[in-house]
Amino acid sequence: MLSRTSRGVLVVAVAIIAVAVASLIYMNPHKSSPTSVARNGSPSPTLAAATASPVDLTCPPTELKLTGVFEECAAIDKGQVCSPSPPNPLWVVLLHGPKHDFLLYVEVDGVYHGPGNYLLQPLPDGTAKVRIREYISGRLWESSAGSVAIIDLGNGSGWGGWIYAGLGPTTNSPVQTELNLAGWWACS
Repeated sequence: MLSRTSRGVLVVAVAIIAVAVASLIYMNPHKSSPTSVARNGSPSPTLAAATASPVDLTCPPTELKLTGVFEECAAIDKGQVCSPSPPNPLWVVLLHGPKHDFLLYVEVDGVYHGPGNYLLQPLPDGTAKVRIREYISGRLWESSAGSVAIIDLGNGSGWGGWIYAGLGPTTNSPVQTELNLAGWWACS
């Protein structure tokens, strides 16, 4: 028979082992998921494109993180259009990633009240929206959820802010998320 102290030590040891085993199972990089299954060749690569993946990708604070159909950090090159003019301000920014170039569109239709935070919703007019176009193919994704912050950088140096957005393809329902954007944007 175990003493009271020995039983306590045994219970703590079993709890530690159980937590360690659960952690190994949860953090196993080879576990089956829609994206890992698709990368391994089955069942279908379109399954991986159907949902944006929560990739552990660290980007510099001055770059946008793209996860889902693209998994890369994109550096801000220059503003193509930086027009904060109400009632429909538009910012178009060229982005460079290590594998792809993009055009980022930030737009507020009809609800612009100046610098601030705007919710992103599926795209009827009258809402803020973010779009991103892969430069070579021309493929376009539109925001379906998230938020965009619009900030006047002052002294005529341009505009910027933060984007946290889920985007879907324009050819399907905009609620289908294929791409996530997170990070800083700027237009000058």
